[in-house]
Amino acid sequence: MYIKIKDGQVVKYPYSIYELKRENPNVSFPENVESTGILEQFGVFQVVKVEAPSYTYKQNLIEETPNLINGQWYQDWKVEDKPISEIDELHEQLRTQAYRNESDPLFFKAQRGEITIEEWLNKVEEIKTRFPK
Repeated sequence: MYIKIKDGQVVKYPYSIYELKRENPNVSFPENVESTGILEQFGVFQVVKVEAPSYTYKQNLIEETPNLINGQWYQDWKVEDKPISEIDELHEQLRTQAYRNESDPLFFKAQRGEITIEEWLNKVEEIKTRFPK
């Protein structure tokens, strides 16, 4: 994973060796261009991968522009809350799936007398609590 810099500004991230070669068709790059020090001459620098922070389904994980720290570029992450409308839509989908997979089978068992109606209703309430509107 690479970043391309020109005049101190990020030109492109992520950037690849393929893109470097495509942009410079008249340059004969060595086979192992990463270890030669040539990349820096073209403003291309390796980016150190950084483990992404943990996040919940109510959040989005966003990769930001890498940070330059002590002469080395490091991957950077940001976690931000999803918009309420997106969470509501996701809850609706998860709630529908939970009804289908968890409560519907109990409903039919209750209809056949294999469990009580109360057991089915308890499952419905649990799903509503788990995925509120």
